[in-house]
Amino acid sequence: MDLIFKALPANPDYEQSCSILDDNPDEFWQPLLGFIQEKHALPQGSWQRILAGGNALFALNDEVIVKIVPPNWAYQGQAEVDASALLAKQLSIAVPQVLASGTVNNWLYVVMTKLPGISLADVWEKLEQSDKLLLVKQLGQFIRELHHLPLPADNTMKVNWADYIDKLKQDCLPRHQRKGVNEKLVAQIEPYLAQQVLAFDDGADMFIHMDLHPWNLMVERKDGQYRLSAVLDFGDAIVGRSRLLELLTPMLFMCQGNAALVQALLESYSLLDCADKERLRQQLMAIALLRPACDFNFVLSQVPQTGERDNWQQISEQLFPL
Repeated sequence: MDLIFKALPANPDYEQSCSILDDNPDEFWQPLLGFIQEKHALPQGSWQRILAGGNALFALNDEVIVKIVPPNWAYQGQAEVDASALLAKQLSIAVPQVLASGTVNNWLYVVMTKLPGISLADVWEKLEQSDKLLLVKQLGQFIRELHHLPLPADNTMKVNWADYIDKLKQDCLPRHQRKGVNEKLVAQIEPYLAQQVLAFDDGADMFIHMDLHPWNLMVERKDGQYRLSAVLDFGDAIVGRSRLLELLTPMLFMCQGNAALVQALLESYSLLDCADKERLRQQLMAIALLRPACDFNFVLSQVPQTGERDNWQQISEQLFPL
């Protein structure tokens, strides 16, 4: 245990945590992994590093996953624990089941089941349109299922919705400036948002994963077609009150400006009134600007450019071809 405590500072700053996660070889983590293995009576075997996400991920014998989270964003690990308790095998697509969790020197670890399939991100760009349509429809149905789940009123993942939206609005401009978004576009954000009738409250609490994109989706090939097999990474999940906040991410990173895929996603979800398409487009654009941790330059790189991108109206028509 002395080695573990010396290696992991109890109160690292942000840069120090990033360095520990990014710069250390697999051997660095072995004492902690051995401790977790012994404490929770995990099977004997070797650990393999999974190079994905912002935390340290390790697989044991293709059976379990351990996620190690620094104190700076321990909420992400806790969200995995809380989400597992809320979802509890209620969904048609597999999600991680938390087997154990704990802390070592303020660093949170979560032991989870390893889920079947390969990352959708590894195959998405190679797929035919027909395959993409099938997967988008399956995801829309999953999101509808997720949003219909019964939730206890006192669940720990429920955010104060008014405070949550206020914070998104406060963080919006500084975040886009930090991420290096074009200054002319940044200057247009506040006037653009002021013109919109922003409806962020759908009137009911729902479970929102927040990050349903190819890097967090697993697929298996059956009968010549890929099907969604698992949904990963609930570290940013909340219980909130906006369906569009959930639908936005797959629309950007899976539909990628393809009108047929956008339509398939919305039709399979089937809980939205899409009659006023222009209003829906502007709602999506507004939420895309406010969405937490959004790197808009990366977003724009995921959607083929089909025209000028000098203002948010032009951008909205390319991102959300309704």
